[in-house]
Amino acid sequence: MKTKTKLKSKLSRTFSNNFPGAYQKFTMQHTQQNEGLPETNVQKPIKACTVALISTAGVHLKTDPPFDVDNPAGDPTFRLIPGHTEEAELTVTHIYYDTKYAKTDPSIVFPLKQLRELANGGEIGAVASANIGLNGGILDTELVERDAIPFVVELFRNENIDVALLVPG
Repeated sequence: MKTKTKLKSKLSRTFSNNFPGAYQKFTMQHTQQNEGLPETNVQKPIKACTVALISTAGVHLKTDPPFDVDNPAGDPTFRLIPGHTEEAELTVTHIYYDTKYAKTDPSIVFPLKQLRELANGGEIGAVASANIGLNGGILDTELVERDAIPFVVELFRNENIDVALLVPG
């Protein structure tokens, strides 16, 4: 991580901690309200559903390349995380929150272990074989909306995933 990025990270976290209202206004100015999108209702009981995780906390396998936090627009790519992944195989790369605790306990931002417990207890049907890590620090969302999101939607359809839980970072 470049020195400039480290400084940007520290300033951003300090700003968000001390001026949460202003920080939220700044971060939300980059989003668009999408009207008229179709709503989807789950067609079967949750106990029969295959559930996936999507996290914007910068979660990825330690063997994957880290997210490009030096890119001023943010990294619009995603990382595929198999459902059988153990916590020790995960790490996080993000600059807009303090990742110290998430690196120690990835379940804080990617509760895959807890999702497996729900599946083992019969509360959900199954944990998806395909789960997604994104880096939420994306100021220019055009590329992620055009490339990554449609790919993930199609992947989830092909994997017969019924429900996706979004875990913000």
